[in-house]
Amino acid sequence: MDSGINMFCFSASYGVALALEFSGLWARNRIGRFALLFSAIAGLIAHTWYLGRRVAEMPAAPLASQQDWYVLAAWVVVIVYLVLKLYYPRSSMGLFILPAVLALVGISRFATKTPLATFQAPRVWGQVHGVLLMLGTVTVLVGFLAGLMYLIQSYRLKHKQSSWGRLQLPSLEWLGKVNSRSLGVATLFVGGGFFTGVLSRLAHQGEQNFVPWTDPVVLSLAAMFVWLMVAECFRLVYPAARQGQKVAYLTIAAFLFLALVLAVVTWGDDSLHMGAETEEPSVSTESEEPKVSTSGGRL
Repeated sequence: MDSGINMFCFSASYGVALALEFSGLWARNRIGRFALLFSAIAGLIAHTWYLGRRVAEMPAAPLASQQDWYVLAAWVVVIVYLVLKLYYPRSSMGLFILPAVLALVGISRFATKTPLATFQAPRVWGQVHGVLLMLGTVTVLVGFLAGLMYLIQSYRLKHKQSSWGRLQLPSLEWLGKVNSRSLGVATLFVGGGFFTGVLSRLAHQGEQNFVPWTDPVVLSLAAMFVWLMVAECFRLVYPAARQGQKVAYLTIAAFLFLALVLAVVTWGDDSLHMGAETEEPSVSTESEEPKVSTSGGRL
């Protein structure tokens, strides 16, 4: 009950900030911008307090479960939003970033609260695995949002549309740089998360060195990593793909891969993260007393 109320509190604060972002399309003033920042910061404080409580309750948090993982990813995206708001105070980027934050929090309500396996030898691989995948998710998401803004801004400038005059976005040059760099950074994070996940799985199983390569979670994550590497190599080798709409399309495609992976992880059998079940010793239903042969001797 307590955790649900806390989650609702910071979600409501982000919802108010999003509403103020929309209202800024028609009327911009200092009071509105102050109220927007106040709502976002208040939400971040409540968000941080919620994660702090989770760490106090379970030392492995905030990566102890899938739900915690989504909530932590949303927390990082909010920090990105506030930093960008300081650099571009009049921009309308919140119309794109805040819905992503609310979506992550919303998805977390459907994610499992079951604690992930405690990796034992060494446990640090499991923690590094979760952090890298979370950062890779945030990077892909930021690249996707920058690509979406790039396409909208490019369309507006090309068709000289003034109907969205209140919608203020960064320059195409800045958005293009974010798109381009997000692919490379996401490739490093996702690749590191995949390989540390394999290491944590092997370390957890000890002598039974087995990784479920046919598992949907493993396959989808591996496919995403391979696709990111191919896209990054294509971007580096083919100069025309380093800028403009082409790199925006690449980041959008990366987000589609990410959405597929998150869907498989959230609603699938996450054997890469969950450890093998501890096998209970079988209990014989037969009597422990020694059997007696028909000849009178013991068997």
